[in-house]
Parts: sequence; C-alpha cells; structure tokens
Amino acid sequence: MRRRQFGLIFFTFSLLLLAACGGQSNGDNDSQSSSDDEEVKMLNVDLTTDPTSENVEPGEPFTIQAAVTYGEEEVNDAEEVRFEFWKKGEEHEEVDAEFTENGNYVLEKTVEEPGVYYVISHVTARGMHNMPQKEIVVGDVNPDEIEENAEGEDSHSESEEGHDDHNSDESAGHDQHGHGTNVMAHIMLPQTVKAGKEVTLTGHLQQDEAPVKGAEVQFEIWKEDSEKHNYVDATEPKDGEYQAAYTFDEAATYHVKLHYKKDDMHDHKEKTINVQ
Repeated sequence: MRRRQFGLIFFTFSLLLLAACGGQSNGDNDSQSSSDDEEVKMLNVDLTTDPTSENVEPGEPFTIQAAVTYGEEEVNDAEEVRFEFWKKGEEHEEVDAEFTENGNYVLEKTVEEPGVYYVISHVTARGMHNMPQKEIVVGDVNPDEIEENAEGEDSHSESEEGHDDHNSDESAGHDQHGHGTNVMAHIMLPQTVKAGKEVTLTGHLQQDEAPVKGAEVQFEIWKEDSEKHNYVDATEPKDGEYQAAYTFDEAATYHVKLHYKKDDMHDHKEKTINVQ
C-alpha cells in the first residue's frame, strides 16, 4: 500500500515538474517574440532626380523625388516634406513637396543657368526627421568647381574661442558642418510670423542620417542692424529636434542663429526671417 502511495506521489511530482518546464519554455518564446516585435524602425529617405543628377540640362524640366519609408512601410502621411534648393553661392529656396503615391514626394524644377546646385529634402514623419542632401550638376561645369565642393557646400566651422558671432553673413541660410563631423543643421520657422505673437523656433541636428541627441542648443535672435542680441535655450522634445518659444517685438527683418554643441562638436546655422 505504501509503495503504491509513494509511486502516485512521485508520478504527480513529475507531471508538475514537466508543466513548469513547459511554461518556462513558452515564456522564453513569448519574450523572444516580443523582442522581435519591438525592433527599432528608422525613417529613411531616398533622394533622387529624374533624369539622374549628372544628366540634368539647363532649360529642361527635371523631377526631384523623396521616397519615404519607415522600416519597410511606405509613408504616405508624412507631417512635412519640403525641398530646400539652391545654386552654389546663392540664396536658398524652400518649397513644399507634392505627394504622389507609394511614399513618394516630388518637386518639378527647371533651372536656366548651368552650375552646381544642391537640394535637401526635409522630411518629418513618425516622430522623426531626416534631411539627406544631393548635389546636382546642371550642364557643362568646370570640374574644378565640383571638386572644390566635394567636402560639403558652404561648410563653416568655428573654434571654441576667437570666433565672431556677429559677422557670419557668408553662412546665412546654409547648412553647417562642424569640425569634420558631417553634422547637418536646419532651422524651421513658421511661414508667417507676426510681431507680438509667440512662435516656436525649431532646429534639427543630424549626423550620418541619424538624429544628434543630447546636444546643448541655443537660439540667438537679433534685428537687422541692431547690436542687441537675445539668447534662448532650447529643449529637445524629440531625438535630434530642438525647440524654443520666442516673440518678435516688432515688424522687421531678423536673424535667427542656431548654436549647437556636443563633445568636440561646436557650430552654428543662421537664417533670416521677415516678421510682419
């Protein structure tokens, strides 16, 4: 009788042990599945031209296209897609892109003069920002002119000391690259700004198509021909996106300069704005 009871107890204990092992195995599988589901996705932008950038001719229309994806998903509802276009050494033009289909945003463009041109697609979607840049050589251009810009159009660096923050007109409106770090900076301002009304100043920092997180960022604002400069510290509500609230006192032309610093990176980007 005792042997039978002992055998029953041993059999029951064995079943409980097997059930526990099975539950542990399923938990491991669930954990692995959850880890796979939480795989980090990135906002990708493939910037191209049609015809290709080396085959664009003066006076002939061409298309600039940004193909936007989030992981493997085509992004058809981006918050903003704008193309920044300029000829080397001239003012920048920003134009809203037109959505077509399958995550593609386009701009039709025609330029009359040969030369070296640049385009940046500023894309904000899924809480991220990406801004790849492309060089477009239109018509017959001196090869030396192209080689001069191989390290980056209108690049500008400043040292920790000995620089002049009040004499940087040559860098106005251009994306800056600091100390060879391949960092791109961009300032976003509302299309219409009225005096006395608070607006949000936004700056984006990106390095090798990834957001620059944790930088010290400050906006410097001053009215044209004025010696008074105001400084506003920025916060980082999203990775690589820095914002500050500001109210322009009166209708005039203002300069807005984005200062950014992280580790050995220290540089700035400047832009002008007409306040109504």
